[in-house]
Amino acid sequence: MRLSPSRAAAALSAAALATTLAACSGSSDATSSSGSTGAATHAVKSTFTGTTVEVPEHPKRVVALWRTGSELADMGVVPVATLEGEMLETELGSDTFAKVKDLPTVGTFEGVDLEKVIAAKPDLIVGMDNGGLKIDYDELSKVAPTVVLKIAEPTDVWDNYTALADVVGRSTDYDAREKKIDAELADLKKTYGDTLGALQVTDFSSSQGTIWVETSKSLSYRRISAAGFGYNPTYTKAPERYVTELAAENLPDLADQDAIFYEVNLDGTVPTDVQAVLDSASFKRLPAAEAGHVFPLTSGIVYTFDAAEKQVADLQAAAEKLAADA
Repeated sequence: MRLSPSRAAAALSAAALATTLAACSGSSDATSSSGSTGAATHAVKSTFTGTTVEVPEHPKRVVALWRTGSELADMGVVPVATLEGEMLETELGSDTFAKVKDLPTVGTFEGVDLEKVIAAKPDLIVGMDNGGLKIDYDELSKVAPTVVLKIAEPTDVWDNYTALADVVGRSTDYDAREKKIDAELADLKKTYGDTLGALQVTDFSSSQGTIWVETSKSLSYRRISAAGFGYNPTYTKAPERYVTELAAENLPDLADQDAIFYEVNLDGTVPTDVQAVLDSASFKRLPAAEAGHVFPLTSGIVYTFDAAEKQVADLQAAAEKLAADA
């Protein structure tokens, strides 16, 4: 799974819980016990709870719940509190992380401490949910306006960027920057597509000893495909989730792949579990490894433009090498 180790357990548990928990029901009550009185507000849709919420036009004290931390930081919004593990240096870079590293936490994906939320004096609470979290949004909505955006896969988190920006009253240049990324990927496809389209590639990561392969539901796949690469069809035929587990003993199943991508952090460092796979004898025997066609790819679950731009650069480097070797 394209996760930093700190996120792996949370994401896996949330995915498992999603099959057994009913979606939390939120409150449409927009009255905040700690919000500003008489301040300008606007209505937004809390797509997970199905409610319309009146939120401050320019919130000053935002509590960031699941999957909102990196995007808020990317927008320049520093929350007053967040969940444990929501702000990671491996995802934000040292400069941005320095601004948020000392934020107080109010809980985890398994639940929040209401007293800690109240102590943070929020005028807005934001989050995302895939149906697998154990957070009582109705309870939180009594503290401050609470907006929760519905997600299923990493592509949804990224696609929610503009909605989250609207909720927190922050205009962004998302559209222009996203168009730039799309154009750069399209240029790669135009330049190298004849070569790349005839290949099959696979993208993997590893956490807590488990290997995860990206499927066609992942954000990384979206960009790999947009750049013109052909992808391993085993992982594009109606996958259940954005990743599928690959047992270590089944690494030889990748013997037919022309190239393999592996997860790296935002700064280019290789997660320990990923390096262990790369160092394994069974991986080194793969034809792609023997041909020198194993390439780093910045994590696809870091929802910032810095990460997106680094993914494009990684894909370009791989495309140039594969085209030169064709």
